[in-house]
Amino acid sequence: MLNQYKKLLTQLIAFKSVSTDKSFKPEIDKTADFLNDLLKENSFESRIIKGYSNPIVVASYIADPKYKTCLIYGHYDVQPADKSEGWHSEPFALTEDKGRLIARGVVDNKGQIAIHLTSVFKLIKESNLGYNIKFMIEGDEETGSSHLESFLKDHQNLLKADFTIVSDGEIVSQIPVIETGFRGGFDIHLTLKTSEIDLHSGLYGGAAPNCAHEAAKLLSKIFDENNRVAIPDFYNNVDQISQEISKNNQNVPFDFQEYQKMTCTKALLTEPEYDFCTQVGLRPTVQITGLESGYNGEGYRNSLPPKATVKLNFRLVKSQKIEEVIGGVKKFIKENLPDYVDYEIKVGNQFEGIKLTIDNEYVVKAIDILEKAYNQKPLFKYCGGGLPIITFFNDVLKLKQVIVPLGNEDCAMHAVHENFRLDNIEKGLKFSYDFLKK
Repeated sequence: MLNQYKKLLTQLIAFKSVSTDKSFKPEIDKTADFLNDLLKENSFESRIIKGYSNPIVVASYIADPKYKTCLIYGHYDVQPADKSEGWHSEPFALTEDKGRLIARGVVDNKGQIAIHLTSVFKLIKESNLGYNIKFMIEGDEETGSSHLESFLKDHQNLLKADFTIVSDGEIVSQIPVIETGFRGGFDIHLTLKTSEIDLHSGLYGGAAPNCAHEAAKLLSKIFDENNRVAIPDFYNNVDQISQEISKNNQNVPFDFQEYQKMTCTKALLTEPEYDFCTQVGLRPTVQITGLESGYNGEGYRNSLPPKATVKLNFRLVKSQKIEEVIGGVKKFIKENLPDYVDYEIKVGNQFEGIKLTIDNEYVVKAIDILEKAYNQKPLFKYCGGGLPIITFFNDVLKLKQVIVPLGNEDCAMHAVHENFRLDNIEKGLKFSYDFLKK
C-alpha cells in the first residue's frame, strides 16, 4: 500500500490549501474538487457541500446494508508555509529524506487522512471492506471550524453513522495512542491605544503614556510565580484530577532532553504539582500568541508607540464555562488598565472541551489492532490541543468515537520541515486496513 499512498499524497500535498489566507481560496477549491473526483473514481457517491465557509467533501460507500457505518473525518486545509522560512525544499512538494516524508500537511492532516483513503480504496478493490464508509473532509480546521456545528445540525441524516474514526495528532515516544479528551477555548484580539500619534521619545519620554509599556504591564499580571493564571476565578469549575487519571498520565513517557530537542527550549514551566502530560491535557492556560507595538523595521525610530495589539489564546478544560471565563477576562483587563488607555476586545473561535467515554466496542477493537500493528499496547492520553469536530460529533451526532493519532511525536506540525516517519506510515496503514477489513 505504501507506493499507492505516496502517489496519492504527492498529488494532495501539491495543492496550497492554506485556509488562514484568503488569497489561497482557489487552491482550497481545487483541493476539494480533487478529493471529490478521487472518491468518485473509487466507487464512492461523493459531493461537495458549500455554504459553510470552505467546501466540505462528503462521500459514502455501501459495502453491505447490514454492516455498521464508519464515518471517517479529516481536513484538507493546512498552515501557511514558504521556502524562505528555512525549508530545504519546496514545502508543497512531497520529498523523502532519512526515512521521512517532508511537506506542509504531510501529518496535519493530509498525510493522516490519506492513510484511511488508501486502505479503504484497497479494501474496496479486494471486496474485503467490513464496514460501510463515509468520509467527511473539511477545509477550515486550521481556522477553528467555526461553521461545522451548523453543518452537522443541517446534515445529520447525510452523516448518520454508528461510530467515527479521527486521526489528527501524534503518538508518544513511538507508542500508539488513543486520545480520550481535548481542551476547548477561545481567542482574544486586544487593541490598546494611548494616543493618536507617535510621540518623540526625547521630548515626551518619561512623561507621556507609552502604549507598549501599558501592554507589557498588563501582560505581566496574567501569571503568578508558580505559572498559574492569576486572572480571578479563572479556575472556577476546573475538574479535579482523579488518582486513576494521574496514574495513567504518569505512565505516558516524558523525556526532558527529548522535549528540549523538539521544542528548542531550555525549561519546562508547569504548575509545580503537575507533570507535563497532566499540565497540557487537563489544566487550563492562557498563552500570548501575538504582540505588536511600535517600530520594528531596520534601525530605530525612537518614538513612543500610540497603539499596541495583543493576541491571547485560551485553552480551557471540559467543565469550565466559556462565557464565564470571557466575562472574567474582560473584567480583569478593565481593572488592570489605567483610564488613559482606550481598548477594544474581540473574541473569536469559541469551542468547548470534551472528555470522551471510551468503553465502546470500537475502542476495544482499536486497542487490539493497535497493539498488533505497533507491537505495543496503546496509551490513553488527554490532548492539550483542540479538535472542535470531536465535541460536535459527540453533542450533535451522538457518535461513538475512536480517536487514533498516527503522526510521529517529532513531526514538526505547523513548523518548518513538517514530516511523517515512513515506519509510522506503514504502521498506520496496517492499523487502518486491519480495523476496517472484514
